[in-house]
Amino acid sequence: MPSARKLVNQFNDMKTLPHVAIRLTKMISSESTTMQDFEEVIKLDPILVVRLLKLVNSPFFGLANKVDSIAKAVVFIGMKNLRNLVAVEAIRDLYNNKSEDQGFSRQTLWMHSATVAILARMIGQRIFALDDEDIFLAGIIHDIGLIVEDQLVGEELRQVCTMVNQGGKSLVECEDAVIGTNHPKIGGLLCREWKLSEEVLLAVKHHSGSTKEFPIPSITSILHIAEYLSCKMKYGPLPGYQISLPSYLVPHIKKMMSEYKILVKALPEEMEKAKELYDPAA
Repeated sequence: MPSARKLVNQFNDMKTLPHVAIRLTKMISSESTTMQDFEEVIKLDPILVVRLLKLVNSPFFGLANKVDSIAKAVVFIGMKNLRNLVAVEAIRDLYNNKSEDQGFSRQTLWMHSATVAILARMIGQRIFALDDEDIFLAGIIHDIGLIVEDQLVGEELRQVCTMVNQGGKSLVECEDAVIGTNHPKIGGLLCREWKLSEEVLLAVKHHSGSTKEFPIPSITSILHIAEYLSCKMKYGPLPGYQISLPSYLVPHIKKMMSEYKILVKALPEEMEKAKELYDPAA
């Protein structure tokens, strides 16, 4: 059975974050980077320029006046939003290059990831007053390990889906039994390869099947809540898939139930606003 490391090594031979994304990630963490530096790097990717300008002028930001320059767009959306846009662009196509079959759909997984990302962002902002774009990034990439499995051990992944549908075991338990590793481990290793923050890495690595308790709030605990709610709303990674809320979060949810009900009601409007980020057709 392949290890998580072996699968990541094989996957990286096929697909890595683009050179522009890696450069931008390093630049964002450097205090000496100027706006002109960002503009020069972004210009290297014409598709990114189009997406950037389209995003900043979308309802997601709700600006009164049209933005028509790279420099102004970067100012308005912020450094981490820029990094997230590049990351989304880098992985978007991965979710569209295989048709649905035998209980696994990359399109379904992408919608799940987008829902979790938007829910996580809403929870951070509305429940905990945290405006950290790493929360969104963790949500959008948290199941990237399933894409690696689909690409490299697709037949085994379909066996996993069949086992999950039969009930009684979680997705991670079925992956461990059939594949010998699981998508959170693979995703955590990819986060390290891509030089993402430790908070994002931790959240991706422990978003499913972990028995650990995490601080409330933290990116990991917010991701746990967002994934639970997305499955409740029938936006799971697999058709009909449900997960249990980690026990350490149950008291928090009970205490804040009225706020979470309001948040869930507001989700469709937020999904519509964020279409420019996640919808390939937007």
